[in-house]
Formats: sequence, C-alpha cells, structure tokens
Amino acid sequence: MNLSKKEIHVIGDNEFIDNKQLYSYIYKSIHVATKLKKDVTIAFLQANTNNKGLIFHPMWLAKMLVIADRKPFPPKQSSVNCFIDAVSGYRGLLTSDMCISRRFVDESKVISPKIKAAYEVEKYIKDVQRTQINRSYILKKPKHKIIHYSLVYLPLWKIDIDSDCVSNPLFLNANTGESEKYLSSQWETNRWLKVK
Repeated sequence: MNLSKKEIHVIGDNEFIDNKQLYSYIYKSIHVATKLKKDVTIAFLQANTNNKGLIFHPMWLAKMLVIADRKPFPPKQSSVNCFIDAVSGYRGLLTSDMCISRRFVDESKVISPKIKAAYEVEKYIKDVQRTQINRSYILKKPKHKIIHYSLVYLPLWKIDIDSDCVSNPLFLNANTGESEKYLSSQWETNRWLKVK
C-alpha cells in the first residue's frame, strides 16, 4: 500500500515519544482513582489497546510585538507568542518560542484545519491581544504589531483502550507526553470559534 506523504511544519525538533515510553505517559495521565484499582497497570493498558497512532493536529502560531508607551522614556517593546487551535479556535499565550521542524508524514494522519484563511487567523490573534495581553496593562493599553504567523502541526499520540476505566480516545503530546485532554475536549464545541 502506497501512502501519500505531505510535507508539514511540526512543533518540536526532537524524536517523538516512542512506544516504550508511551505507556508510562498514558499511565501517568489517567485519573488517580483509576490507578488505585489493582488491575490497572502499564501491562493492562498495553494488553487492552485497540488502536494507537500518531496524528498531526493543526495550530496557528503567531509572533507579535507589544509596544507600551512609558513617557518620558522610550516605548518598551516586547515579543509575545500565541497559539490558535485551527480546529476549535481555542487560543492563548505561549510562555516560550516553539521549535519547528519540517517533516514528511502520511497525509492520512494530517487533520484538516477549520480556520484556514489569513483574515480569520488575524481576528483570533487580535482577540488574544485584546482579551489576554491588554489585561496586564491597567492604564494605557499598548499598541500591537503582528510580526508573522504560520500554520504548524502538533504531533499527538491518539490511543484507544478497551476499558471502562479509561476515557477514550486519549490524546498525548508526542513531544512531551503530557495529556491534551482539555485541548481535545474543545474540538467538538463552537465556543472558541466566535470572536467579539
């Protein structure tokens, strides 16, 4: 079977969490009450896995400049990064720059974005500027400048486990092993797609 490949920009520059490490992260991500059950172990999770695979979830990353007046001093400029989930519109600020690498991946593993057009992305970036950045400026609000933004993909392990003890499917960040439960819970809502 010949799978078509697609070149995409992926968040992260290291190797993804491999199969050996994956189950320890799955175990870590499940609810504490579930872990207290004697039969729920890493071996149990491995034995009851129905399906697992890497998917690549679309996100917009934006770099912005925040310019705050401080008269009589020169304006203070600071660089800020934000993300917008290209499926749900969920958005927020990032604490650091993201490493991005180019990879060829199976096209069937790449999730299509709902937020595609440049004008759509800009309204979400402006919403982050207004509702999240401006909150930390009490008196005069700063000026904003969008430096650039681009569509990238977050690598996620998607795992289905045949057990009532574990909610399915599980989504884990393939770079860090952290659960992406909140992010994935937003994909079926329209709550974040609306911008005032």
